[in-house]
Amino acid sequence: MKPFLLFDFDGTIADSIHLGWKIANQMAPKFGHTEFTDEDFQRFRSMPMRKVLKEMQIPFHRIPKAIAMALVEYKHLVHELEPCKGIIPMLNQLSEMKVPMALLSSNSKENLYMFLWRMQISAFQWVDGTSGVLNKKLRIKQQIKKHGLDPKQIIYVGDETRDIDAAKKCGLRVIAVTWGFHTAELLSSHDPDYLVDNPDEIVKIVQSLQ
Repeated sequence: MKPFLLFDFDGTIADSIHLGWKIANQMAPKFGHTEFTDEDFQRFRSMPMRKVLKEMQIPFHRIPKAIAMALVEYKHLVHELEPCKGIIPMLNQLSEMKVPMALLSSNSKENLYMFLWRMQISAFQWVDGTSGVLNKKLRIKQQIKKHGLDPKQIIYVGDETRDIDAAKKCGLRVIAVTWGFHTAELLSSHDPDYLVDNPDEIVKIVQSLQ
């Protein structure tokens, strides 16, 4: 049985990390913060997301509002977004292998479809955007039930520690990618099933499981 690959979007499929950083600096004054430096960015990459938000001095009760504002700004900049290096060839190869794939993101569905349409990506059986919902475990479980998937068949692919933690709580295997937000060291500390440095390695993992 072929594995079912469930991909995260930002930092995994789309090279949006620096775009997100641009948005964070646009929003910083609205939350009483000065712009963040490149040194801040590199430091944040080695921190769990909750600690990053604390460092950014965003109170927990204002996080939903901050995410909503960020998604609006994201929509204005989505035309600048490019796929991560090697992602298009990887998706094409997996499609040729008839590997089932889907996309689940905390971004908005509108932003996802705009990107996929512009990049002419049609590899995913379904696409769902949660518009900033923080509970990834719940959303993963909902999609598993909705699409009648077998958790034992699914491999979640993401670039953050919260991706690893949420997927494992749902009983899924995890491929953590090092080209996104979190560093390889931090990802490794959360014990993913696989840690990969380039998209070709994902193809090799799938081939080894067939």
